[in-house]
Amino acid sequence: MSFEEQERALFDLLFDRSLRENFCQDSTAALAAYELNESEINDFREIRSDAIELDASMRTYLILTHICRQFPITFSLVSSLHNGIKLLKELINLQTMRCHPAERATVFGTQLREQLASCKFDSEREQTMITAILEAELGMALTSATLKRQVLEGESPSESVGQSCADWLDKPVKLAAYISAAIIPQSYVKLKILLCPCEDSGLWPHLSKTPLSASLRRKALENEEPKLFITRAHVSKMSRCEPTVDHQTAELTEGFAPLFQHVDGSSSIAQMLAHLKQAGASQQILEGVQTGFRQLLTSEMLEFA
Repeated sequence: MSFEEQERALFDLLFDRSLRENFCQDSTAALAAYELNESEINDFREIRSDAIELDASMRTYLILTHICRQFPITFSLVSSLHNGIKLLKELINLQTMRCHPAERATVFGTQLREQLASCKFDSEREQTMITAILEAELGMALTSATLKRQVLEGESPSESVGQSCADWLDKPVKLAAYISAAIIPQSYVKLKILLCPCEDSGLWPHLSKTPLSASLRRKALENEEPKLFITRAHVSKMSRCEPTVDHQTAELTEGFAPLFQHVDGSSSIAQMLAHLKQAGASQQILEGVQTGFRQLLTSEMLEFA
């Protein structure tokens, strides 16, 4: 008997909708691709169709409750699209579930990004805005997965410490570890307040029963005030299973984004400000940029090279 093959077949039945539908119609034919003997196939025949469907549904619900915590605004917006809830459920598939548990959210988000290309939106502008929000949340999921894997493999994560000294303007700076950055159409904090009526694990249970209305989606995306959304993943709690990862966040004006290509450890903030001044930047802009860099240093998103 091959318990490993039986386990693989059962796993596939739970997360492969097509296989499960075929199994409910003809269990023997559905399992033909698996190396199971007659006794093992007979064991599978004892599984009730409604029971396997219920089991799969409950697992999908619990997994989406967990993944939704990493994509709160995206989940809310997608729930308001035609067949949006169905799309989210269908992405709990073999591709998502066969990868390492720490990477499931990123695999899910990558698939969702691909699927959004074929969804129906009110306009191309709306699609672009929702995709930008997904990219920001996917960036957070990626840094979170990287940090979790590092901790689970026994490595000590790089620790950032607040950067503060009298000559902070003159020291070369670089990005801290586990940083992601993206341009989003509006303030992330404001969008989350407007679009997410529940926090954390309560959001998917709410959306699955009461999806966001299309009218509220349109209202939320009516105006644009682009922000550079920067996040840093950090371990907030350790447990025997896996670390809990949260994100430190900062929001700066969109115009700050081009400066990020120079934050590579080779230039100081004073040098970057000097280049901006030579390019004709006003004193107000220079002061705003300096304040932004100070914010990133004190929030541990930048560090001295």
